[in-house]
Amino acid sequence: MVNSDTFVADIEFKNHESFRGLVASGYLPALAADGASIADMLRLEAKLAIEAIEVAAIWIVDGESLDMKILLASQCGVHARQLHKIEERLSALGLSPGSYDPRQGGYSKLFAFLRSLQTNEERTATGLLTLGGAAVARLEALRSASESKGDAETAAMIDSDLLPDEQHRVDVGREKLALLTTAEDSQARARRSIYKTVELLGEIFEPGGIRRALGRGVRK
Repeated sequence: MVNSDTFVADIEFKNHESFRGLVASGYLPALAADGASIADMLRLEAKLAIEAIEVAAIWIVDGESLDMKILLASQCGVHARQLHKIEERLSALGLSPGSYDPRQGGYSKLFAFLRSLQTNEERTATGLLTLGGAAVARLEALRSASESKGDAETAAMIDSDLLPDEQHRVDVGREKLALLTTAEDSQARARRSIYKTVELLGEIFEPGGIRRALGRGVRK
């Protein structure tokens, strides 16, 4: 068994490599060849935000650690604020308020998996470190795509409102997970939950995955 700091550093490095692959093989092709728009990708972020809020709320109710309850409650607030920002930007892009419900199409397999997790190390490893890191990778790609398409307003919103939140999510997750994975069994649980989370994220960005996640065809 390695010490917890080394364990977390190794996990984060592997996550980074996985996210780079997911963005290159699924996310960017969807924006190009698959015909997804900036608005479609913002709708996907809205869906992931509402799922993150609901998962955190479930974990708050059935968790025992007061520190975790407070941390998760804070994350609910962060994602709710992000959701409002995304909705405002979608409205500016022509999607009328109330015309899109992020729950449209049902909840993802990722949501079902996350809500099944029981331990604080699993929840921290997935809900904070891994999903935060995945969001940073996606949003950086979306910011670049927005800039290349001349959508400076979306790029600015991502840069000022979304990316800092997600990077903070990663930083908190890194610190918290190091405290929770000081034993071999806790490291094993965290590792398994991360691998499954990355696998399910990959399904979202496989061919046609974004269409399925959004519950209807992407806008041309």
